[in-house]
Amino acid sequence: MLKRKAYDAIARWKAEKTTQGLLVMGARQVGKTTTIRAFARDHFASVAEVNFYQNVSAVETVNGAKNADDLVLRISALSRTEMKPGETLIFLDEVQECADVLTLVKFLIEGTGFDIILSGSLLGLDAFPARSLPVGYLQTLEMFPLDFEEFCWARSVPPAVFAQAQAACAEVEPVPDYIHDLLIDEFYKYLLVGGMPDAVQAFIDEGTLVKTRNAQRAIVDLYEYDIVKYVADKTEARQIELVYEAVPVQLNAPNKRFKYTRLGKNLRFANLETAFDWLESAGIVLPAPKVTEPVFPLKLSMDASAFKLYFNDVGLLTSQLMGDVDVGILNRRSAINFGSVFENVAAQEFRAHGFDLFYYQTRTVGEIDFVLQTQAGNVLLCEIKSGKDYRRHSALNNLLKTKNYDINAALVFCEGNCERKGNVSYLPIYALDFYRNEE
Repeated sequence: MLKRKAYDAIARWKAEKTTQGLLVMGARQVGKTTTIRAFARDHFASVAEVNFYQNVSAVETVNGAKNADDLVLRISALSRTEMKPGETLIFLDEVQECADVLTLVKFLIEGTGFDIILSGSLLGLDAFPARSLPVGYLQTLEMFPLDFEEFCWARSVPPAVFAQAQAACAEVEPVPDYIHDLLIDEFYKYLLVGGMPDAVQAFIDEGTLVKTRNAQRAIVDLYEYDIVKYVADKTEARQIELVYEAVPVQLNAPNKRFKYTRLGKNLRFANLETAFDWLESAGIVLPAPKVTEPVFPLKLSMDASAFKLYFNDVGLLTSQLMGDVDVGILNRRSAINFGSVFENVAAQEFRAHGFDLFYYQTRTVGEIDFVLQTQAGNVLLCEIKSGKDYRRHSALNNLLKTKNYDINAALVFCEGNCERKGNVSYLPIYALDFYRNEE
């Protein structure tokens, strides 16, 4: 199994919890089920697993429970597992298919003594009409595709190599050339493979992109199937499909802001707001709305109708780009628009590491690719550069000179090695993985 950081997060839940269950959320195919099963094998004598997607009768069976003991009996029958508190993990998978399961789970937690993990996709308010969420009974964990470090683990890059690069970047000191060259090379492979477990495993097993691309296209097809399956209104479903299919093209434009008029002359934000919300709730896209004041809290100056949209996985993005993209990326041809691809990786890494995504733009200053806020209340300015002229960043310079804002430093992620010029730190593009929004 691919090594995942979520495994350790689940272990922390088990070690630190009192009576709470765990709800693992995330887009389809990010590895939720596989990770939970691996954890169950390592920490429990048995696992009572019920998949509400694969077992169509499970929803009716679970919803018919009269009390906690009856619910345990029904789960035991569905999973065909002898269940013992403290020894058996109850694992309820694809819970989006059973709208009342999150309400019922509190009875299991209150009265049975079992450890309980639930998992599901499409758990946004519109996609998952649960009657009520058991507040106080569940901890939550959101899973994402493999980040770059997890990809390096899968590629057998020694942890000490990654740690050495991270230590150098923390001090803004040059990463040793042999390490820098290795990680840049792996980063370009990551642009093609991305972090969807099936795609990564295919690449590890085969060493080629044929089966990797097949795995990625299957995931894209699954996402489009989900739109048809879960959205009853055909007009609304078609609007969601239009937005999703437009993301690669819109990112590849010089101005990466999502423009509704490219989908139809008379379309406005109000026409498509439900489509954007649905895709975000499903974890399929990552929106980055515009802010006009780089001041904490950023949402105070957010314009929800102006935003960029990124795919949840860069490999899915590059699999959808037209032309000889694979060879172009491997050979690092200048004709490839690495700007959009690099930005998608940045969005993916930042979001997986706990940051909300924003970009900054005003007429007088210009545009900053990403503006992030930390739990401590600090604001980070981040530019993503894919070319050789990464020291050119007029908007960043303008904003740093603005006296109204207490911002004294900025980050530029690029192909170069670490260096600091004035109040700007230049970091290798793979250093995106080193930034986490933690207390």
